[in-house]
Amino acid sequence: MPVLMQQLVNDANLEVDFKMESSDMPTSNPNKGFNLKIKGLGEQRVSVNSEALVKKTSAFGLMV
Repeated sequence: MPVLMQQLVNDANLEVDFKMESSDMPTSNPNKGFNLKIKGLGEQRVSVNSEALVKKTSAFGLMV
């Protein structure tokens, strides 16, 4: 059980690496992310590490 709990804690501490940047001059991979129009900011590019996000939410789901 301690091994499982340690893995859950490690997954819960993962960074999801959420980024929002101007879509005119993106610095990240152009194939990963979505362009969204945000009021007051114009068109922005949003990306997130989806693998880390899934692991993180799953870990929290098992710990609750």
